[in-house]
Amino acid sequence: MGTIQQLNLQLLYNDARLANVGAMLDELHTAASDGHLMALSPLSPAEMVAWLRELIYTAQETIVEIEEHASEPAGLVRVK
Repeated sequence: MGTIQQLNLQLLYNDARLANVGAMLDELHTAASDGHLMALSPLSPAEMVAWLRELIYTAQETIVEIEEHASEPAGLVRVK
């Protein structure tokens, strides 16, 4: 019998994926500005606002974590 290899899939948060998030938010903003939010989503305005506030909170916390880790001193480097 052959060996079954499991592939580890790694999600990459690159420019393209982040641009997709930005495009989705831009589309949502356009629909809200035009008064067509209900055509874009089955969520009520209150539900949409709650989701957006959650996204904002998570993004802000992520920024804090990134900045905290970026300011940590570099680890030891092995010199040959």
